[in-house]
Amino acid sequence: MSSPSEPLGPPYGQEGAYAAHAVPAADAPRTTASDQQPVGAYPPGAYPPSATYPPGPSAPAHGYAEGPPRPPSPPRNDLAVWSLVLGLLGVLGCVFFTGVPAVVVGGNARRAVAAGQADNEGLATAGIVLGWVATALGVIVLVTFGILLLLPLLFLGFAVPFMGSVP
Repeated sequence: MSSPSEPLGPPYGQEGAYAAHAVPAADAPRTTASDQQPVGAYPPGAYPPSATYPPGPSAPAHGYAEGPPRPPSPPRNDLAVWSLVLGLLGVLGCVFFTGVPAVVVGGNARRAVAAGQADNEGLATAGIVLGWVATALGVIVLVTFGILLLLPLLFLGFAVPFMGSVP
């Protein structure tokens, strides 16, 4: 191993074990960058004749071929999207709070589709259906809780006096 004071190889730019090129002799004529031709360049006056090409067909604007114009599509209906969102929220647990508004908003969305102001009748229908399902689930939940609250009262006899007074 060499000590830190010894160099590891020949100094930069001198011929040695690491040089990948031949060093020119001292008596060889020196050339400058202006004397050398770039790689692939033609000598002066030896350029090939320029080729003339006929003009091609003009390209359509933006690179796309023109086709028949499309009719404008009706605007999207945000009411149908809201109906669907409210219906999903109703089915997922908000029952009456979002089920009934989903049916109402979905009806308005279907009227907009029928008037030609919107194009997403399927979303409106899905919102209406989910709204009715949420409302039905809400009725089932209310009836179930009502029965579960009255059953213990019936078995314990607390509700019997109240039931007798109802005509």
